[in-house]
Amino acid sequence: MKKLNSKYVESIVKKAAEGKITSRDAAAKLGVSRQYVNRLKKAYGERGAAAFEHGNRGKSREWKTSCETEKRVIELYSGKYAGFNFAHFLEKLNEDEGIAIGYRPLYRILSSAGFASPKKHRAKRERAKHPSRPRKECFGELLQIDASIHNWFGPEHPKATLHGAIDDATGMVMGLYFDKEETLRGYYEMARQILTKYGIPAAFYGDNRTIFEYRKLSEKGKTIDRDVHIQFKRMCQTLGIELITTSVSQAKGRIERLWETLQSRLISELRLRGITTIDGANRYLPEFMADHNRRFALVPDMEKSLFAEPPAPREIDFYLSTQYQRVSDNGSAISLFGKRLQLVDDWGGVALIPAKTVVDVYVTLSGKIVAVH
Repeated sequence: MKKLNSKYVESIVKKAAEGKITSRDAAAKLGVSRQYVNRLKKAYGERGAAAFEHGNRGKSREWKTSCETEKRVIELYSGKYAGFNFAHFLEKLNEDEGIAIGYRPLYRILSSAGFASPKKHRAKRERAKHPSRPRKECFGELLQIDASIHNWFGPEHPKATLHGAIDDATGMVMGLYFDKEETLRGYYEMARQILTKYGIPAAFYGDNRTIFEYRKLSEKGKTIDRDVHIQFKRMCQTLGIELITTSVSQAKGRIERLWETLQSRLISELRLRGITTIDGANRYLPEFMADHNRRFALVPDMEKSLFAEPPAPREIDFYLSTQYQRVSDNGSAISLFGKRLQLVDDWGGVALIPAKTVVDVYVTLSGKIVAVH
């Protein structure tokens, strides 16, 4: 039934009650059934014009948000939770502030006070020429990895880079780590979280960046050779992880959308806690990931998981190492980082190897140096 003026309804029902028009005609004019017109005629006969007044007229709505609640909501959004998107703010009100309120009344209160949610809802774009790839079926089958440089601690602080990984099948954030720039250590620390908590994934999916794929022009500049011994790729090969790289943005849409979410939610959470340093942020990230996955990720089917058994912590430290090659001198020593390092055997004695021997040197994530010959 379309909304009609009460005076108009009253005039039609009055004519029907007085026999000037039939109930069928009245129903057609009002767009209702004849049974409903008959109920209105009966009510009009009993109560007169009062039958057409709304029952709540003059009464305060029980569900209406109180003035005290509205005032408190505006106060919190103006101060403690300034900059939060409305949905994120709603979670804080319900869970942390003890204010039971729905999204619609919250939106009304904040909009009436002149606030607009900082989360931008972009207009629907034209359908991509290359449609986004469907999710993988198994947990650990494919982990999208990337890094995002941003003003994570606010515009008054230097930018930092967040390295991250998300499971393609469940949308679960698997690892996050801050560093000043996009670095091998940042990806290694991210990988350490994954290997320690979940195990060895089947594949990583990243950008065509030098940290994953080192490309070098030949002398003629016409052919490209790929160095398969770069550090991150070497680590993946050692652990049996397939490393896939792409330049197609649609192929890694899940991690791109993750950055949009984190640049809204994580920045607000860091500001709320007064965290302005990389070390402080890295200590907080495990708590943030647990809350994020609880809210947004699908529950993984562990029976279909493709994660392999995690290595021992000591092995993980060695796998996440940086490899160098050095040549020994006459005293069974090598030069590394501007220092002369003596090579020793497993029993602590000087390793007796010929001069000019090529030695593989590994610097682990914890800083331990291991030479292998």
